[in-house]
Amino acid sequence: MGFWLVFVLVLVVGGTLLYLQWQREQKRRSLLVEWAAANNWTFAARDDQWCERWQGAPFNEGDHRRACNVLAGQWKGKPFVSFDYTYETHSSDSKGGRSTTTHHYAVSAVQLPTYLPRLQVAPENLLSRLGSAVGISPDIELESEDFNRAFRVQANDPKFASDVLTPRTMQMLLTRPRFSWRIEAADILCWEQGEQQPAEVTARVATMLDVVAGIPSFVWHDNGLDDGTTNGPTAVGGTS
Repeated sequence: MGFWLVFVLVLVVGGTLLYLQWQREQKRRSLLVEWAAANNWTFAARDDQWCERWQGAPFNEGDHRRACNVLAGQWKGKPFVSFDYTYETHSSDSKGGRSTTTHHYAVSAVQLPTYLPRLQVAPENLLSRLGSAVGISPDIELESEDFNRAFRVQANDPKFASDVLTPRTMQMLLTRPRFSWRIEAADILCWEQGEQQPAEVTARVATMLDVVAGIPSFVWHDNGLDDGTTNGPTAVGGTS
């Protein structure tokens, strides 16, 4: 009798938690739909093409990759996309049991007017410091010691990193909420663990646009943009 009572109680509690989680997700999705409509953006419940567009974190890990709650349109005249990205990883214990973990990220990207060399900036932490100590993914040191302590910078071309991360841009990044971002091909994208929320997406995209605005004109010119402007094409993933 006692066993069945506990079993039923577990079912009730588990069912209640699942319902509350479902209810919270429906409310969040409704807010995202309303936000998209208010800004004349498109909304797609799911569009997995975005799972394969970029290389490196947080992509190309695990399986069952999904891009959900996809917002796309123009932000201050720049093409952008934002979505919830998830993937699964699996592990086994010593008894042969298998467990699955779902990883959640909020991803946003803004299209650039031309292709640029790869540059990644991420908040510094204990694991990244240990990686530097053993020579994994070397961290590029810049002129600002405060910035070097706060962020990990990786690029194929250290000069490009130094050109983009001007003293003014580094100071700006030190005063903003910290998250990971990367220039990859003709996009600048950012990501954080968790689910996308309108206010947080707004803050991250605004910071990325400030990074783009701070790129010196000679960098654009050296990479094929003759007029030095940052006016992009009509859609993220479109053609120039």
